[in-house]
Amino acid sequence: MPIYIYSLPALFEAREEEYNSDELTEFLLEWLTLPQTLTIIMITIMALIIFTAWQISWMTKYGQSIGKRMLNIRVIRTNGDNPGFIRNVILREIVYQLIVVIIGTLTLGIGYFVFMLFPAMLFINKWQRRTLQDFLADTIVVKDKTSNKPVTVRIPKR
Repeated sequence: MPIYIYSLPALFEAREEEYNSDELTEFLLEWLTLPQTLTIIMITIMALIIFTAWQISWMTKYGQSIGKRMLNIRVIRTNGDNPGFIRNVILREIVYQLIVVIIGTLTLGIGYFVFMLFPAMLFINKWQRRTLQDFLADTIVVKDKTSNKPVTVRIPKR
């Protein structure tokens, strides 16, 4: 999609004409109805839906997002159980983001800077390196001992 959008100025240059805002709007509407544009948009939407479903599934089942799985960490409840959908997806992600948006909006954007400092909570040992998301959902992020299996990589000889 970015490459396709990036190529738009080349279409304007190929026509070698001056465009006013009405012609530009008409051109963009025409471009949006092209079959290849619609195909790219649909593929992008489908990819986003699949990615989101995959993330939610892993976060619910394993307590890991794709990034957490790559880093061999997982989210567990403070009692050691799997946090599940409610705690891991709803509380840790959706409720937290709603709080960020509400406070950021009420403070005319200044609150967003405060939330940028919350990852610094990871360095406070007194709080067991828990962030606001962890306190909301009664969770903690731990090293995943089950995925520390040695990985063997075979490089073919040439």
